[in-house]
Amino acid sequence: MNFINEFQGEEKIILNLLNELLKIIKSGDVEGYKKMVDENLTCIEPETGGNLVRGLPFHIFLLEKTIQNDFHFEIVNPVIKIVGDMCYISYTLSNIIMDDTKPKFSQFQETRIFEKMENEWKMIHFHRSG
Repeated sequence: MNFINEFQGEEKIILNLLNELLKIIKSGDVEGYKKMVDENLTCIEPETGGNLVRGLPFHIFLLEKTIQNDFHFEIVNPVIKIVGDMCYISYTLSNIIMDDTKPKFSQFQETRIFEKMENEWKMIHFHRSG
């Protein structure tokens, strides 16, 4: 995360939260994911065929099927906007996953929306394209 030192205060907290969330997703940690997202989470992503998906069952299914590979990711050019108890972070996610003996590369554009609930930020929506 090359951009971490560019942010201060609550923005830095959001960027650290995103980094933690992405590690949880990449490792398939279902319980960690449940702690960081709202149970009424919505999303639009390539895996949904462009359809809006509501709730956790779809995400839990995918996390349970996650294969534990070595991975590396970079959050590129993040933009963070906080308005009261809501915020969004938009960025490009660059992934490297080691599969057998060679790396696989992918890149996605993502926006994640968080809401502060009982003094904790929880992801309530995300959109991924790529």
